[in-house]
Amino acid sequence: MRQKAANLNKTDISRRSILTGATAAGLSTLSAPSFAQAPAVVGKTKIVVTGFYRTPAFHVAQRRGLFAKEGLDVEFLLVRLAPDHNEGLAHGRWPLTMSSADTMLARTTQDGVDFVLFLEAEEGLDVQLIAQPKYKSLPELRGKLFAADPIDSNYDLVRNKIMRDNGVPESEYRYEVIGNSSIRLAAFLDGKVDAAMLQRPFSDRAIEKGGLQLAKGSDYIKDWPICCGWGLRKWLEANRSVVVGFTRAMALAADWLLLPENKEEMIQILMKEEKLTRAWAESNYSYVLPKCMLKPESIRKDLELRIELGYYKPPHKPTEAFYDMSYWTEATGLPAPPPAGLPRNAVAG
Repeated sequence: MRQKAANLNKTDISRRSILTGATAAGLSTLSAPSFAQAPAVVGKTKIVVTGFYRTPAFHVAQRRGLFAKEGLDVEFLLVRLAPDHNEGLAHGRWPLTMSSADTMLARTTQDGVDFVLFLEAEEGLDVQLIAQPKYKSLPELRGKLFAADPIDSNYDLVRNKIMRDNGVPESEYRYEVIGNSSIRLAAFLDGKVDAAMLQRPFSDRAIEKGGLQLAKGSDYIKDWPICCGWGLRKWLEANRSVVVGFTRAMALAADWLLLPENKEEMIQILMKEEKLTRAWAESNYSYVLPKCMLKPESIRKDLELRIELGYYKPPHKPTEAFYDMSYWTEATGLPAPPPAGLPRNAVAG
């Protein structure tokens, strides 16, 4: 679900500067003194974090006790169906999620739910449009059935972009909301659907069984903010110390795993815990963002795509309406990245 993360621009913190060139800031180890220090904690606060998979930084933060050091007992809840996940978050059933920024933007701009982003763990896109072997081109999928979840965002938005760019709008094919990649793969292998958007390793399994890759998401969309931390703004504001502690643990975990000497250990964790092949684990590793710093430019580009496809109606807001970097700056002691402003194709109200 993720293309290899692009180099951060000159206003961002690059992976090289963090790991090798920021010695003055002391940011290269878990005990980094320049990070804002967590306050003394008595007892632990239990929180449930939802998502479609556990990111590398999340694995490290749990395994190395970084959440615990912040006084947090973090439980991960695997998501199966996006609409149920989104509704649960909107109603406060779960406080936080680690999932795509696009899902958050969809539910905020289309449903009016006041969600807000506060960190970005991974950036990129490795999802493929896989079709049954009898279909040799995208136009042949007119009138055919796609596995979907949740229709208007995330991988389905990628599908819409791919199909429209090849002359096939949503009105010319069918889709059924089924669930996450593992469920879409099962439906595909059972012959219940003609095509599906699948991330690795599920796309690899579909291809092994005869499926044809007709398109790669990364050929159509760049710098996709695939895994971000977000939740209801009112919950984040009411639980600021929890969000700051969670962010600090994730930021430190990201920097630890990006150290060259820790890469192999991280690859082995992903292979064991997420059941990934080595090639996919290495690809997954490459998407990690230093310090889990949210990139406003990537959020702006996502908004521009939603406007282009007609899923974000005017009046359009500046990118800054959808994220709050104050939790990250408090957690890391670093300045926020420059604002990205209005989407370039924004329409005034």
